[in-house]
Amino acid sequence: MPDLTALRGALADQAARRALCGRRPGPVLPRLRLLTTAELLCPAPPPACAADAAGELDALCRAAAEMLRRRPGWLAARLDAGPLPVLARPALLQAAVLAWLRCALQAGADGVRLCCRAAGCAAVLELAGGADPRGDAAALLARLADEGGGSAVFAARGRFAAAVRLPAADGLPLRPAAAPADLLADRYSLPRLYLDGFCAEPEQ
Repeated sequence: MPDLTALRGALADQAARRALCGRRPGPVLPRLRLLTTAELLCPAPPPACAADAAGELDALCRAAAEMLRRRPGWLAARLDAGPLPVLARPALLQAAVLAWLRCALQAGADGVRLCCRAAGCAAVLELAGGADPRGDAAALLARLADEGGGSAVFAARGRFAAAVRLPAADGLPLRPAAAPADLLADRYSLPRLYLDGFCAEPEQ
């Protein structure tokens, strides 16, 4: 895996200087998004803890719904009551869903649907809405499936649809899921990076 620490540090310094001057992060956010995507697409050691897919996505959807300048219900989420432990990095799970949301926003989708449910000894993530898979969305979803020991299928004929099956990781400690308030408060949280240009400004 390439060492991108120095580049991330330089971008963080640039963002801090802009903040001190009272300016928006501006071009820093797209660069951070590209860097984050590159890091997440690289192979990584198996996580020591399981991620709660239901909990992570619940926090993500709540934060995204509050951030986005869209009508209520634009993001329709149906999530099983957790926990749904899976062997995946929480950041990869979040980024895969956010990249899909970004594609849908860029395509001007009227609405999107997300479902995360238990199916036997696995968690199944289903996404529908937006344009055909472009750029990072399909790559991140495929990486998520590969890392979690599952599978991903895509069916796009003018509209995006994907399903990712992740085997349950019941034998590992469960990592606490993110909190919506933390995602909303962090100027450089994954939702801020991936939804940049489509969401309201964080409070100063």
